[in-house]
Amino acid sequence: MSALILPSKKRLYPDPFIKPVHGTRGPCALCGHYSDLTLNHVPPESVGNFDRWNAKSYMTSSTANPGLIFGRGFPNGLSFRTLCRDCNCRLGGNEDKAIGDFFGRVRKTVESPIIIEGIIKITAKPNQLYKGLLAHLVSANDNSVPSAFDLEARELFFGRKSLNLSSWSLFYWLYTGPEIFVMRHAYFAIWHPTVKLIDMVVLKLYPLAFMFVRWPWFGGLPDMRFFLRSRDDEETEIPINMHFQESNAHWPAVPDPNSVIFLGGNSFGIVGQRD
Repeated sequence: MSALILPSKKRLYPDPFIKPVHGTRGPCALCGHYSDLTLNHVPPESVGNFDRWNAKSYMTSSTANPGLIFGRGFPNGLSFRTLCRDCNCRLGGNEDKAIGDFFGRVRKTVESPIIIEGIIKITAKPNQLYKGLLAHLVSANDNSVPSAFDLEARELFFGRKSLNLSSWSLFYWLYTGPEIFVMRHAYFAIWHPTVKLIDMVVLKLYPLAFMFVRWPWFGGLPDMRFFLRSRDDEETEIPINMHFQESNAHWPAVPDPNSVIFLGGNSFGIVGQRD
């Protein structure tokens, strides 16, 4: 009688590039005060960041066999326990509402049964968009060590530095992929006239993607800084290029085929899929 040979169970391994989650008390990523920490959704729940997500690191998703890696589970949306209650509540007010309104109007346009071509204009509050996206990407840092981006973002969010003096461009474009993508402190290379590595911070969730970068242009993308107003609650029309769409969650990380992306010791990238 021959023995029954059963297929071996596939072994899953922890993602080596996702850092462990820190405790519930520590310095707030936004104000820096030592406090009890609360969960902040990145991006906010109102733009579709809810339900169960499973996230794997950028390195695993791009270079390894992701089917052999178990990721980091987020039962109620991609979130990080990094903000004190006061900062979380403040961010959840005007800034999150401005982000939610902008996403909603763009989504309605993208999903319209009427074919819309060229450049359209969406009414938004650019100052609150800029500050809200800054703050959410600051809160995606759960190693508690502030970077240059984090330190300047604090000054901008709390009004200690004018948005017009920010050293960070905010480029944006249409993104049609199903995943959430968050990347902090990767670098792209400028080759001419001298080689430079430019720091960048990226966020993608349908139907929009954003990139903060210390460089005045990138691949012909519009810069939100050009539309900043004198008051945070002031509205203006933001142009959206309907022809420029990409759906790659993580490779390439940015919509420019000529860019070379580098990761450093403080780089962090996470790709979330609905579980």
